[in-house]
Amino acid sequence: LGETSERVKALLTLHGNPDYASWWDDFFGDELDGKYTTNGAGTQALGISAGLGGRASVASQGNADNDSAGMALGLHWSGDLGFYFVARFQVSAITTVRVEVGMVDTVTGVDTGAVNVKATPTFNLTDCAVMVFDTDEDTNFTFVSNGGTTDGNTDWSGTFSANTYYTVEVVCQGPTSGTGDNVVAYVNNQRVGSGNINGATALSPWVYIQQQGTTAARTLLL
Repeated sequence: LGETSERVKALLTLHGNPDYASWWDDFFGDELDGKYTTNGAGTQALGISAGLGGRASVASQGNADNDSAGMALGLHWSGDLGFYFVARFQVSAITTVRVEVGMVDTVTGVDTGAVNVKATPTFNLTDCAVMVFDTDEDTNFTFVSNGGTTDGNTDWSGTFSANTYYTVEVVCQGPTSGTGDNVVAYVNNQRVGSGNINGATALSPWVYIQQQGTTAARTLLL
C-alpha cells in the first residue's frame, strides 16, 4: 500500500495464516505471477513496471477505440466466507477512459468490463462489487455492485485525477454480519457506499482499463 499504519500491519499478519485464503503481491521481479489472467480487447500489455516498492502495469493496446486490458487472479473468495480486497493504483489519463477496481465473478473473456452502464447501473457480469470511472458517462468515481437484492450505486465525494495514487477497499464481512450479501467500498479510507452481491458466488480480485473514443493507450499502474 505504500503507507505505514496499524491497519496495514494487521493485514500483513494474516498473509500465510492457514485460517485465511490470502493473496498479497508487491509485484517484485521481472514478470507477473502466472496465476494472473489477462482480459480485454485488442492486444493487452500486462507486466512488471520498474518502480520503487514494486508495481504492475495493465495497459491497453492503443490501436482502436475500446481497446482494453484487465487482470484477474482466481475465483477463491466469496461473500459468505467474507473477504477484504485492497488495491493501490493510478491511471495515466482521466479522459476517454474507463477504470474498474474490485471483485468480479469471472476471470477470463471479460473484454468489455464488469459494468455495462454505470449510471443505471447495468452489468456484463452476474456478480461484482467494483469502483468504476467512466468518462462516457460522467467524471465521478462510483461504487456499484450486482447479484443481490439491492445494487450498489454511490459516487465518491472526492476528485479522481490522473497520475495520482488511490487506495480502494471492498469489504464483505461474511458470517460476522450474518450474511455474505452486503459489501461496502472505501476510497482513501473514506466510506463511499454499500450494496448487495450473491454471497454464495465465488469472486476474484479485478482491475481493468479501457480507452474510449481514442486510439491512445491507457495504463493502470498497480
